[in-house]
Amino acid sequence: MFSNPLAPSWLALPADANVLPVSVWSQNASRTPGGEISIAGVGVTALAAEFGTPVYVVDEADARARARRIRESFDREFARVGSSAKVYYAGKAFLSTEIARWVTEEGLNIDTASGGELAVALAAGVDASRLGLHGNNKSLSEIDRAVGAGVGAIVIDSVVEIERVAAAASRYGRTQSVRLRINSGVHASTHEYLATAREDQKFGIPLADAAAVVALIRAEPSLHFLGLHSHIGSQIFESDGFAEAARRLFAVHAELLAGGPVPELNLGGGFGIAYTTADEPLDIDEIARRFADIVSSGAAELGIPIPIVAIEPGRSVIGPSTTTLYTVGTIKDVLV
Repeated sequence: MFSNPLAPSWLALPADANVLPVSVWSQNASRTPGGEISIAGVGVTALAAEFGTPVYVVDEADARARARRIRESFDREFARVGSSAKVYYAGKAFLSTEIARWVTEEGLNIDTASGGELAVALAAGVDASRLGLHGNNKSLSEIDRAVGAGVGAIVIDSVVEIERVAAAASRYGRTQSVRLRINSGVHASTHEYLATAREDQKFGIPLADAAAVVALIRAEPSLHFLGLHSHIGSQIFESDGFAEAARRLFAVHAELLAGGPVPELNLGGGFGIAYTTADEPLDIDEIARRFADIVSSGAAELGIPIPIVAIEPGRSVIGPSTTTLYTVGTIKDVLV
């Protein structure tokens, strides 16, 4: 073990310092016989020489494989319980025109959280019907651009957005599909700064107000209500938080069915990844199986149809596929 008191408690000397932990690095990262790290067959020295540092290096084959596996896992598990799933890549994790093309070619939709992300996805040539627009402070111009482009869904985050989205849809002569973000109050097992469903947070509508707000949405002829949306946080390693959020949302979902169709339920994303060897994320097949079981059992308890479930993975697609290269500039010895 390290004797340095500044080292974290989990940090231990590796048996072989040259080994790249498979849970942390991309599937195509390795060391050359000379000890240099190679990413998808290209040495980091050559990458730094050509592009300078710092530089993001993304392993395309690895990113595509992770996106494809998530889609296939959720397709398989929700087909098992008699439903289907929509997978959105969360653009806020990292988005460029190339990555937008990769994930959509692998069958994913894209969730954008700003006008800039929306512009990137559209510049990549992604069909607007496969895009969603998120955000708790959307500008009028962002809403107008999204509606005008024909995005597949807009997540309404506050009561005031109902009128704004409805007005934009009316101007374009369209019926805009929307989801309503709900603050479920579930506290995910994650870092405090990454939890987004606490009662005092700025995101979404309180659960108790959901029925009244959905009634306002349904009263707008230019809006089409898809369902509820929940996102409890990021870097989550357990499924308990998702299960509790789904349970709370299902109660409201069932109530809303009395007033009209509620075809979807969006449970967000936030699946954790390994930043260190101490992190133990769930396998995506296991996550998909648990989600399908959570949703099917919840629907059975309430005697309602299993909705289409949407999810929004981001860092679990792109995080392990991406490496940042730096050049050491200055070294200082610190006495401990």
